[in-house]
Amino acid sequence: MSNKRKQGELESQILGCLWDRPEGLTSQQILALLGDDDLAITTVLTVLSRLSHKGLVGREQASGRTFLFKSTSSREQNTASVMLAALEKTGNPDLVFSSFISGLPQAQIESLRKALND
Repeated sequence: MSNKRKQGELESQILGCLWDRPEGLTSQQILALLGDDDLAITTVLTVLSRLSHKGLVGREQASGRTFLFKSTSSREQNTASVMLAALEKTGNPDLVFSSFISGLPQAQIESLRKALND
């Protein structure tokens, strides 16, 4: 994993760790889960700080000087927020919906229909 990451990739990986463990993780636990021997704990803490400023991660005192980090939303809630933000940037939402639906398998189209009817 020592290859250079794309912008936002480490944020996504850290959020993935937190989504998989909703009870929360320490920065050391996150570092261990990432499994990158070249990654420094200070880098993980910097990314956690940035995610906290974005409102995506919260922290609470654990024991001693240790903090427990938790995602402020589920993976699904975050995905929906990203999709809504992207939709707000378009001038033609109907075309976006049409293009989006054309890329979905039939089972997901049925799930979408069900969600719209609920």
